[in-house]
Amino acid sequence: MRKILLLFLLCSITSMAQETTRKLIEMAPDKNNQKVIKKYNRYYYKLKTNPLGGPKSLSKWYYTAIFGVNTNSTMSNDDIEVNVIKKWVANPLYNDEEDRVYFVEIKNKTDKTIYIDKGYCFKIFNDSSRKSYYDLNQPTDSSQKQRYIAIPPHSKKNLSDYRWAMSKSGKYPEILEYPEDFQWSAAEAGISKDFLRIGDQIRYTENNSPLHRSFLITYSKEKDFSTYSTVKIDFYIRQLIGLYYPELNRDYFGDDRMRDSDEYTITSCEVIY
Repeated sequence: MRKILLLFLLCSITSMAQETTRKLIEMAPDKNNQKVIKKYNRYYYKLKTNPLGGPKSLSKWYYTAIFGVNTNSTMSNDDIEVNVIKKWVANPLYNDEEDRVYFVEIKNKTDKTIYIDKGYCFKIFNDSSRKSYYDLNQPTDSSQKQRYIAIPPHSKKNLSDYRWAMSKSGKYPEILEYPEDFQWSAAEAGISKDFLRIGDQIRYTENNSPLHRSFLITYSKEKDFSTYSTVKIDFYIRQLIGLYYPELNRDYFGDDRMRDSDEYTITSCEVIY
């Protein structure tokens, strides 16, 4: 799979270079890179022997994946630092509920403005398919997503945000922009119902994980993108638990460090019928 992703990256960069006379500036990870990565690989959920009381039954419906970051990812170099941050935001449909969403947060570490080209920023899925953060074929219109992001020196901005507005009828809200949700396919990961019992868990490494998710970010210090650089971050399922969002079930864990929802703990639940 890595070969496929590298080929895709090369093709994307080649396509971008052919568009103009742009020049790729390769940036190596800095000494802070592994420290940033470790924030996402710090803990495993440690469940009590019998979290629900009584005999464990098979977990037919809910499976929660906890994502880690591959150690060969670049989350920090001399120009930028990238984090994926968990936040709880109000659900526009239900006033009494909140959504767990993730934002790709980009920090400008330089004394110059950093520009992000969303047309060459991608989500890369387990089957190597990709989705751009900006459709290069969409018409130019103020109501459409903005293609470029300008990040002032020593400040932060999100690659995408959570925006919604009421429909023209005024009866329901429409999502205009949604950040990251880390949804995953159980079938794609080779997981079926009754794979785990309630409360059971299995751990994976970045080499044997059943599912990966990557982010490719293109940026420049030049507004015309005459020179540009890229960073690529690879997430993988590092733990699978037979529960629905374990961080919401505080009594299930003996490890106090994991009882509260940590902003660097990336979780996503799949319902398997």
